[in-house]
Amino acid sequence: MERSFKEEVEQLKLGAGATFHGEGILAVTKALLQSGVAYIGGYQGAPVSHLMDVLNDARAILDELGIHVETNASEAGAAAMLGASINYPLRGAVTFKSTV
Repeated sequence: MERSFKEEVEQLKLGAGATFHGEGILAVTKALLQSGVAYIGGYQGAPVSHLMDVLNDARAILDELGIHVETNASEAGAAAMLGASINYPLRGAVTFKSTV
């Protein structure tokens, strides 16, 4: 089930010294932003669907920061995005479910 994080994503704007309070998935998103990613991609699927929901709800904030977000059509598409970090000095992150 898709969940909206439209109101909660405003906390992603908190700066240095501010205390972040929120769901774990928002904390993961905040950590990605603080790590200096230039792009984030992913393929929907439990248990990572909420991360993609947060990223899509925060698209305006991410656009302001110059962070490209893409929902991929497959796990392979998400993994292929990381090729940008091989060929260019960019930090990126992708998420997708995987079999164990």
